[in-house]
Amino acid sequence: MMHLTGALALLLLLAPAAHAGWVVLDESGDQTLISRGRLKLAPQKAAGHSMVIDVGQARMWIADAGRRVYWEGTVEEYCEAMRGTMAEIDKQMAEAMKNMPPAQREQMQQMMRQMGRGGGAGPAPTVTIERTGDTETIAGLPTRKYRVLADGKLHQELWLTTDTALLRELELGRASDTFGRMFGCMAGMGGGERVETSAEYRGIYAQGWPLKAIHHAEGKGGARSTVARVEQRDIPDREFAAPAGFRAVPLSEIFGTERPRR
Repeated sequence: MMHLTGALALLLLLAPAAHAGWVVLDESGDQTLISRGRLKLAPQKAAGHSMVIDVGQARMWIADAGRRVYWEGTVEEYCEAMRGTMAEIDKQMAEAMKNMPPAQREQMQQMMRQMGRGGGAGPAPTVTIERTGDTETIAGLPTRKYRVLADGKLHQELWLTTDTALLRELELGRASDTFGRMFGCMAGMGGGERVETSAEYRGIYAQGWPLKAIHHAEGKGGARSTVARVEQRDIPDREFAAPAGFRAVPLSEIFGTERPRR
């Protein structure tokens, strides 16, 4: 009996640990589900766009619940499709501006340059990441503040957590590359190089996971986002599977730059 008890105890010790998963809720009510290196970004509105990113596989899908359509592919395919989408938007805007009065056309062109469109993005900025001594508890987790500088000017403040259990589910060792490419190409959609496309910025995800961010414009405080609640919860694998019953479409159709296919 003692031998049997010892064998059972050994089996329990060797059994793989259960992945409880995490639910992260931000101040706007949107939630992110995290489990085994997979993240699902789910908006508060049921008809909005949801997204899943598999960190280890560098794959993702995006779904439009309102139209019951989705796109699936690699992070690189997403970036390539988004570049094509933005090029199509530029083309449509250029066509629309042809018939505008000169003053209105100049105003529109100036707005596009401010957005980084139309070849006015300029050279890549020099990015510096500063680790500060400021700490803060956010949603019950300890964080440390980091400052992101672009050409010496404050671009962003980030509060990163290094909570062991959360980072284990995020598979942070792979996150630096996958999230760096993902968010880098999203930020670079404006044309030219951006802070988020730099190697320095991509390295942030090797330090921890942001629970609070303040984005600055010309050194002034701007948009902010903060995690309101973080909790561990069992999350079934089906949450991260491509939505059943949805029709697969090109990414351009998801974002409305291509007419829906029948």
